[in-house]
Amino acid sequence: MNLIRKFSLILLFGLLPSGVVLGSTAVSPATPVLKLINPRGMQRGTETTLVFSGDRLFDAKEVFFYDEGVEVRKIEQVDGRKVKVTLYASPDCRVGEHLAQLRTATGVTEFQNFFVGTLEEVQESEPNSDFKNAQEIKFNQTVNGTILLEDVDAFRFKATKGQRISVEVEGVRLGYLLDSLIQVLDAEGKVLKTVDDSALLRQDACLSITAPADGDYVVMLRDSSFEGNGNARYRLHIGDFPRPVMAFPAGGKPGEKMEVTFYGDPAGDIKREIVVPKPTSIRAGLSYSDDLGISPSPVRFLFSELDNVFEAEPNNEFKDVKETLAIPLAFNGRLTATDPCDLFRFSATKGQLLDIKCHAFAIGSELDSVVAVFDDKFQSKTSNDDAGGKRDSIVRFRVPHDGDFYIRIKDRLNRGGKFFTYRLEIDVVKPALTVGVKRTDRFTQRRQQIAIPQGNRFGVIMDVRRSDFKGQIKLIQNGLPKGVTMDCRPSSADSNIMPVVFSAAKDAPFGGGLYELNAADVDAKKDIRGDYLMQAYVTLGPPNNAVFHACDTKKVPVAVIDPVPFKLEMIAPQAPLVRSGSMSIKIVAHRDEGFDKSIFIQFPFRSPGVGTTHQIVIPKGKSEVNYPLNANRNAQLGKWPIYVIGFCEDRGRAWVSSQLCEMEVAEPRVEMQLARTSLKRGDSAEVVCNIDQLIKFDGEATAELLGMPPNIKTNSPLTFDSTTKTLTFKVETNEKSPAGKHTPFVQVTIPHGKDKMVSRAGKGVLIINAPKGKLKEKVAAAK
Repeated sequence: MNLIRKFSLILLFGLLPSGVVLGSTAVSPATPVLKLINPRGMQRGTETTLVFSGDRLFDAKEVFFYDEGVEVRKIEQVDGRKVKVTLYASPDCRVGEHLAQLRTATGVTEFQNFFVGTLEEVQESEPNSDFKNAQEIKFNQTVNGTILLEDVDAFRFKATKGQRISVEVEGVRLGYLLDSLIQVLDAEGKVLKTVDDSALLRQDACLSITAPADGDYVVMLRDSSFEGNGNARYRLHIGDFPRPVMAFPAGGKPGEKMEVTFYGDPAGDIKREIVVPKPTSIRAGLSYSDDLGISPSPVRFLFSELDNVFEAEPNNEFKDVKETLAIPLAFNGRLTATDPCDLFRFSATKGQLLDIKCHAFAIGSELDSVVAVFDDKFQSKTSNDDAGGKRDSIVRFRVPHDGDFYIRIKDRLNRGGKFFTYRLEIDVVKPALTVGVKRTDRFTQRRQQIAIPQGNRFGVIMDVRRSDFKGQIKLIQNGLPKGVTMDCRPSSADSNIMPVVFSAAKDAPFGGGLYELNAADVDAKKDIRGDYLMQAYVTLGPPNNAVFHACDTKKVPVAVIDPVPFKLEMIAPQAPLVRSGSMSIKIVAHRDEGFDKSIFIQFPFRSPGVGTTHQIVIPKGKSEVNYPLNANRNAQLGKWPIYVIGFCEDRGRAWVSSQLCEMEVAEPRVEMQLARTSLKRGDSAEVVCNIDQLIKFDGEATAELLGMPPNIKTNSPLTFDSTTKTLTFKVETNEKSPAGKHTPFVQVTIPHGKDKMVSRAGKGVLIINAPKGKLKEKVAAAK
């Protein structure tokens, strides 16, 4: 794949307890940042020292992992930017991608990935940039190296005739947009095979061939566009390990015994009876191993509860399809050059809403699918090519009547071949729900870790993702660190975000871990539940920061960290914010003795129709500030949870939040209309204001005439109560009052207990005319 102006962006996230504790040193509170783990992987069954690099990594306490099999043996603090970590990967550690992050005394980093393999690890050694100077390595080794601009890395090894030679690159998956191209050459320099992109690994190339003779072989690696830099690191696996690229079928039920065919081995297709494993990681696929080893990464496999059905030829014309199948199920098949179209028939009931999903590109297939649905008279009902910007097809189909229907699948270019397999899942649409911490930045994981200063609070916005249902959502915590509590109100049925505040007691022990955080519809009768799911981008590139590699996680990191020198309190509003109204909420900073730095405050959650400024400041030495809010005329009514979050700048940012409070958005109590009024400059007039009493209120309110031009006197403000029908504003102009059309408005302040409601209640038109004589003189002077 030829990519121009390549660049990469490593983004990080994660947390899982695994206790190695270092001594404490006093440092300023600041959020740590993890940018790189190097080397980028290790061999299982060995102990390896990796360097965790970033910013503000002072006082590292623990390393956390999302998957089992890796443990910490030693942590050595180098400085604030580097921490040496000695890890041990167990002999049965899952092969492939793992996630790690640091907990320091002052925060939790983003995650970074690293890889666990089975081969001995070695380092690239220059010069090795051509066939003649290829670096000598042993067969069955993993080379860790870097591709520089216009660089080629070559490696020489010995193999015997008939021996399998497999090569796989980890490049893009390491966080760098290295679009690898690999070649295998014989002892004479003849190219035996070249691979750029692979259907299985995308920009990370892989291949497998059979050695034609005893002797030397060379693997050459470069970027396909000869790009590269000091960050373009790679791991190159070279050995006789199996390297299938696809499994058929590409899905099954965990615990079910089934026959799977693995495609891609140079010796031919491999059929094996397996028991579908229960996935132990969100990054799990179907790993393949034989007597010679295990593939460096799994083939893609869908762990599903749907029954498998296999195509039965002939099935490329409607008349060929004899069997009617009952849904839900998964159709599995392959398109060939002579059979580039498959048809299935199923029965359905009127009104059923069906999801028909074709998994092809997603499972490493070369098929670019087009899926269509037909009725029993062979009339097309609906179809789809690409869905959601991806190559695989998804069709949502509302069944129009009882009876039989056909699904047709073909390649967009009418191609077929060995690697044109597919898995076509058809199921009745069911409600789905997931939650995750909402991004505060488009591409990074900034503030997506729950790091709570001891004796303080930390708030996040949860992203609620509903599918095919509406309803209030509640969070269900499944354990938190000792001394930590969670305050969260159910979301409204129309809202997809949910403010949550975590609190750590004054005596909460330092530490943390990964925790399950589930969600459910408040109505237990619906029985709709969901899990926590977060996606972090590992590698981005052109065009427009396209995602080339991402990692999903299903647990949330929560940790108690060192105290910070201030605490925020929100003085809960006692009066509602009314439509077309405004209010100010007092924020109080409780400062530790001696701490007087500026504190920056943000209001992260606003209900629909409520606005405010992005950030305000409690100045140095001050302890209070009023945060302004306003509501437009269509602001969504209801009671909404609110909080503020703030930070101080001290060798980095330390974040805390206020407690969770409640704010009501309500209808205005009155509406007003100013009568259209016209007068000559220098004259006086009365502006009548009609009052429409909407909701009864107690006490005496005020109405203030605002938006008036300069050099005008009024009797504003005026008082009124819930029985007042009209008010009369007196307007007095002078010779300096500007002539023209003006649009004043009325702002009302209505008591509500010990608080008040402020809103715009109405507007009008005021016309000031200049005297004719004066106007003539002004025109003449202008000429």
